[in-house]
Amino acid sequence: MDNSPFTEEQLAKFDDEVMAIIDRQRAYANAHPPHTIYRVATEGSQTRDGGVIHQATAPIAFTLDSGRKVYAAQKGDYVVYDDGRKAQIVTGAGQGNSHLALVGSRLCNGDEIINTLQGGFLLFAREGVPMAQDFLPSIKEEEHQ
Repeated sequence: MDNSPFTEEQLAKFDDEVMAIIDRQRAYANAHPPHTIYRVATEGSQTRDGGVIHQATAPIAFTLDSGRKVYAAQKGDYVVYDDGRKAQIVTGAGQGNSHLALVGSRLCNGDEIINTLQGGFLLFAREGVPMAQDFLPSIKEEEHQ
């Protein structure tokens, strides 16, 4: 995750100011390695209890390997179950991340998103760096029944 996108040849051509930025980023990454990966939920994401996100409202779109375009889900979007019931997504990545829904986001009925169709857009937690207070907050099931 922290591998440089630059080749050694490219790095050799950068000026001192750019290299200082890259060195600070490397030092930060070494001091705070990633320990948890969070994937953004999309249309087609499923929940533990069999719900599916049919219509996502975030303005971020992903093109899947099949060529299909799907949108990112966010807090406030709905999951639909086979029997027609709906449940609202009530937790996400927090305000700093546009309240995007994640694998692990909870629904108002206590259900949880368990997968996503996309795998390229990731958020991750780093050792020693606290996540925002509103990032996937714990909820009490009775609050949302």
